[in-house]
Amino acid sequence: GGGARLSPNFEMEAVGAISELAQSLRGCELRRITRSDFETTVRKHLSGSHADQQIAQLWDKVSRSVTARWLIITKAKGLSCAGLCGGRGTIGQGELCSFLLREMQQRESTARAHLTLPLPHLPTFSSMPNTKDTVCAVLGLSTPPQYLTVSKDGSICTWSTRFHLQQSVSIGGGHGSVRGRQGHGMCITSCVMIGGTLVLATTGRDLLFYDTVSLSCLHKFQKLPFVPLCLTYGVEDEKYATSPGHLVWGDESGCVGILSFAEPHKSFFRSRLVTFNGVTDQAPLVRIRYEKAHSDWVCQVGWTGPAHYVISAAQSSSPSLLIQHVSAHRKKYIFKIRMGVSCFDYSHRLEVVATGSLDHIVRLWTPFSPHQPVASLSSHTTGIVGVAIDERSWHLFSLSRDLFLCVWDIREHHLLQTVSVKFPFTQRQPDFGPSPLLTLPLPSPTLNISCNEYMARFTLNEAAGLEGEKVDTGHTHPVCAVFFIPHFDQLVSGCEGGEVRVWDISSRRTCMKVEGCHRDQELTALAVDTEGGRILTGSRFGAIKVWDSLTGQNLQSLETPGATEVVSILHHPEMRRFLATGWNRQISVFEDKKLQLSPEPAWAGGTPHCDDIITMDYCSPYYLATGSFDGLTVVWNTDTERIVAQFRSQLKRRDQILTSATLKSPTSQHPPSATNSLSTSSRPASRRLSSYRLKSASRSHLHHVPVDKLLFLKTRVKSKARGQSTLVTSEGGHAFFWDMFSSGPPLAVVVDRMKERWRLS
Repeated sequence: GGGARLSPNFEMEAVGAISELAQSLRGCELRRITRSDFETTVRKHLSGSHADQQIAQLWDKVSRSVTARWLIITKAKGLSCAGLCGGRGTIGQGELCSFLLREMQQRESTARAHLTLPLPHLPTFSSMPNTKDTVCAVLGLSTPPQYLTVSKDGSICTWSTRFHLQQSVSIGGGHGSVRGRQGHGMCITSCVMIGGTLVLATTGRDLLFYDTVSLSCLHKFQKLPFVPLCLTYGVEDEKYATSPGHLVWGDESGCVGILSFAEPHKSFFRSRLVTFNGVTDQAPLVRIRYEKAHSDWVCQVGWTGPAHYVISAAQSSSPSLLIQHVSAHRKKYIFKIRMGVSCFDYSHRLEVVATGSLDHIVRLWTPFSPHQPVASLSSHTTGIVGVAIDERSWHLFSLSRDLFLCVWDIREHHLLQTVSVKFPFTQRQPDFGPSPLLTLPLPSPTLNISCNEYMARFTLNEAAGLEGEKVDTGHTHPVCAVFFIPHFDQLVSGCEGGEVRVWDISSRRTCMKVEGCHRDQELTALAVDTEGGRILTGSRFGAIKVWDSLTGQNLQSLETPGATEVVSILHHPEMRRFLATGWNRQISVFEDKKLQLSPEPAWAGGTPHCDDIITMDYCSPYYLATGSFDGLTVVWNTDTERIVAQFRSQLKRRDQILTSATLKSPTSQHPPSATNSLSTSSRPASRRLSSYRLKSASRSHLHHVPVDKLLFLKTRVKSKARGQSTLVTSEGGHAFFWDMFSSGPPLAVVVDRMKERWRLS
């Protein structure tokens, strides 16, 4: 299909074939190779059988690179563009060498980033003193910076940041006593830190709240229905120390419980002893939610951070992984895996969930897309017991029951390193806590593995972290448009700060970036031609620029009449032209001929809009729709440039008269002519409708609601079926469904009850 992408292995073989092809042309400067000769030669040099489509895509990649280079040269010298590769369809030996040089430089920089191993050194080991029980968790303390470890028998140790033992105690006595397995069989199953409070889950169906300084029991939440097996804690806003928090646990029956604390910085409960059935008496200080989530025992729970979602996992086929909001009033996301999920990790920054299962496979998921994993990583030969994501380096660590540790590249989905962890014990079976893998930040990035009473620490590679920090994760200004290029499986995005990026979907990397497309002007429109080779951008003051999507070179600069904001640009491939519109209330036409755009005469249909056009859409083969700020929608025939239909809803709102100062942007620098031509506009000089503010006046008037967005229902338009909705407009939080082949009222209206908070997309 159109979404095919050149594989790295194919590109590596093809580059070698092109190198031999360039050498065969040495000494023949006038000799050039055609597309058919190129495809024949490349196919002959490849070792395996490759699809003709991939070889054709490689030709497109080479020719686009050559075309962009010659466009810059001919433009600088004022020459004609008739002899370009796109016109004659040939490539010379020098051009092939230039392409090879750029490819090799890119491959060299990529290979250099992977020369160093993520785990360059052997691990160092530490063990819990005076106990042979398994370590439940390794927790971090902030003041002073140190680590705290808890074992299943209640032994607690504090360590320096370099894991030098500082103190070792055993919890016991009072209402919150914990006895080891040699006593009454009660042991700790999980633990979590809440500020300076340590919360322990025990097999006695209790949650114990301990002060980490005095090790005294503050509260005992007892008589739970089932044994809690795993714990986690999350706050609603990490910026504020007084933010409400949620303590989450999963138990042996498959239920998930949530204790929501209103003031965790002050107190958790009013009394020291609190029962499960009596916790409702603690309101409004604490609220509880407890419900069935899985058909098998819950092996791990997690918190998603700002989204306020709870993640739970179980070794059952459905649901294997469940993501639900803490309020229980939103949609639940159910992930299904045949052998369930034994462990997981979540990264809000990278927007990825990693899961490990007993089927030896590590899977990567998009957090709120449970239908199928993004990648399935296979290298282990036994079940997975722990996974951990290192956001600093974009690495994923996975540990299997046979103590083999694998390091994966999250972006490329391939294995970087495999390490066999040799713990000091020899004749004992390995036993693990709820979270055996953990990345520690101090004193340097470290990976900690807990097994039985031992801990192994790997120092992570600093170079990998530095390389990871340089990865761009997005724009720094609001995104104004996004387009998909199916031919190259890429996305093009543009932001209001004037930056355009081309993204590779599979690797989530930026392939090309252009900053300051229109210098200090705001980028207001973005378009891509149907082949994906060129990107068009529009600015606040009427400028349109053409860019090469591969190299980022500026191929051409154009202007629209009136020097006013360009709000939309569309490609009309049937007639080989581009259409642009905006605040000048006109439709500007640019002929696409020999890779150059040239302005055509004025649109024959004139300017029926009496206010600024703010949205436009095209439907093949010849329908165009424009919507303006005064609520008018016009449907055009692009062949005749005549009006097919006009619509205007009866939706109005009472607005006060705008003062003349409202029509000027504080930062606008319009020429006098452009400002005067828009002196009767009904909105301020800003592209955001949310910035529309009314000034005080003595009387009020009724105004039509602007058309925020319009979309063709393209399948219905092509069938030309009457009596059906073929065009949808979004106006003031209402969606109107129109039949463009009749002049009647809208067929349906959908009202937004959130008071204009939505827009059509």
